[in-house]
Amino acid sequence: MKRFLKISLATTCLIGLLIGYVIYYFFFSMGNLPKGELVKILDSPDKSYTINLYLVNGGATTDFSIRGELINNKSASSKNIYWAYHESRSELSWVNDHTVIINGHELNVKKDKYDWRRN
Repeated sequence: MKRFLKISLATTCLIGLLIGYVIYYFFFSMGNLPKGELVKILDSPDKSYTINLYLVNGGATTDFSIRGELINNKSASSKNIYWAYHESRSELSWVNDHTVIINGHELNVKKDKYDWRRN
């Protein structure tokens, strides 16, 4: 009986972790955002980084969104650092080599991200 309880508990925990991961991946991860239409590109002052802003049209049931993708020009890697819902404007300016302002949100590209679902 104890073995059955241990197996049941382990299975329940494993299923719970799997469901939690799926919810995180599809609803909260910035790595799984829709592509969108490229609307603006701007290099950092020292050309180390490039920000690409995309306008994402959610269709008839959702509003426009803006996705900001940071490209590290030295390593050729990219990551999403900006995701805002109910936005269709794309204002972008660099403060210095590592700080950018996207639609009024100031981000240090080395460590910051803006995600409307969390802020």
